[in-house]
Amino acid sequence: MKQISVVFHSGYGHTTNQAQGIISGIESTDGVSANLIAIDQDGEISDADWQALDASEGIIFGSPTYMGMASW
Repeated sequence: MKQISVVFHSGYGHTTNQAQGIISGIESTDGVSANLIAIDQDGEISDADWQALDASEGIIFGSPTYMGMASW
């Protein structure tokens, strides 16, 4: 089974909604599972999340833009 991770930061919840939509699409595909990994307010993820990223065959990043750049 292939593993895809969606890593995101969301300040007001909009990027969370987008990430959940992507996860729904991935999970409807046979032979593919997905992880949803949220970056916290300090820009950190857990050690378990790092391990999930290491085991993933694909990583999708999501972020709002602040001052013309991606957050965290």
